[in-house]
Amino acid sequence: MSVREDHGVQRALIVSSDGHVGPPAERYRPYVEPRYRADFDQWLAAYVPLWLATRAKGRDLPQTWSEEYKRQWMEHQEEVPWGIEGKWDPHRRLEALNADGITADVLFPDDQSANSPPFIGLARDFNRPWDKEYPAALKLAGARAYNRWLAEFCAAAPERLLGIALIGTLADLDAAIEEVKWAKENGITGGVLLPIFYYNTTEPFWNDRRYDPLWAACEELEMPLHTHVGPGSPYYGNEVEAPILYAMESLYWPHRPLWFFILGGVLERFPRLKLIFTEQGATWVIEALAHMDHSMTNPMFSYAEQGVLQHTPSEYFRRQCWIGATNVTRPELEMRHAIGVEKLMWGSDYPHLESQWPHTREKLHEVMKGFPAQEVLAMVGGNAVEAYELDLQRLAPVVEQVGPAVTEIVAAGSSFAEPTERFSGTRSLGTRGRCWQWSSSSIPSRARRSPRG
Repeated sequence: MSVREDHGVQRALIVSSDGHVGPPAERYRPYVEPRYRADFDQWLAAYVPLWLATRAKGRDLPQTWSEEYKRQWMEHQEEVPWGIEGKWDPHRRLEALNADGITADVLFPDDQSANSPPFIGLARDFNRPWDKEYPAALKLAGARAYNRWLAEFCAAAPERLLGIALIGTLADLDAAIEEVKWAKENGITGGVLLPIFYYNTTEPFWNDRRYDPLWAACEELEMPLHTHVGPGSPYYGNEVEAPILYAMESLYWPHRPLWFFILGGVLERFPRLKLIFTEQGATWVIEALAHMDHSMTNPMFSYAEQGVLQHTPSEYFRRQCWIGATNVTRPELEMRHAIGVEKLMWGSDYPHLESQWPHTREKLHEVMKGFPAQEVLAMVGGNAVEAYELDLQRLAPVVEQVGPAVTEIVAAGSSFAEPTERFSGTRSLGTRGRCWQWSSSSIPSRARRSPRG
């Protein structure tokens, strides 16, 4: 989507499908239910942040990020100090988004600034085996504390700050459903982070029918389910190679719900449920879907004869799944049509060491130059509007204020359709491919705002 200002400059709607938030860990205490505060104090005393990007570590801790790279990152980017504050100060966050030309941000929990949600252990921050993890009741308490903090954060600009709620555990299904309802009612509208655990001894996998009431609630409330790199990895020990082994395998574990939700019939039973895979690469879905489609049609297997699925796995993917393509690379984008252009959503990963922030315009131009402008506009914003059903009338004034000129993102001479609100085509099972070029004249006058000089 682009908005044409009165002086003729077309501005791009940019939605980051991946940003990170969370206060310093000690600040969670007031949000923890009183009956669990003694447990929280014990958790905080034992807290060892392994993926610490904002200050040097002691020599007795495993090294993850290069200390020299961290030093250069902090010294050579003046924006870093106040950008880090944007993880817990919503006004700083909005300043950073405005400076980077981003209209809306999908917010996931963080662990790079000693700010992990309590009891959850998103990226092995406690460096302990999963079989010694906290019980389900404490994970739920940690999720609730995070969500209550997050609701306050998102309230600063609910149309722009799209929080992803935690449910912590699937062991207590009624509590998980209530937490999803609470999140939606309290302005956390981006969706839900699906729990992923490697040593899953107390909770069945996601295809188990016991979870159907939870999926029904997420479908009814229009709360997409997400997986994100980090959770789900096993314990890799204390040797020097442990962090890099984690980095190698952490992308795989959040892929797994794709085949559980498709082959287990979850997406068949809940046709409006959305599943989004964030910061775990993009091209992996090509092979995964090809393998599932082959298994469904190969006469050697009997699964297709069971009548569980009415469509092929790739059709369910096109209907109900998206890829949060964080820090997407040029080689990945060269394969965008095999993945599905309408399924790719660019993400900044703000404000991590590896993120696109604070140079989004330059990095987007570098990675997407030469591609058709209409495809670029879809991947940087339009597809996210579809996935999250964003309110374009509320966002249009923001685009006019902060959105970069389309020519800053796409290369000169890129093909570009005439402004239109038409749908450019249809997808399998009725999903829509919207043509993301929108003139400001199509926005009701009450939603317009005078352009900045």
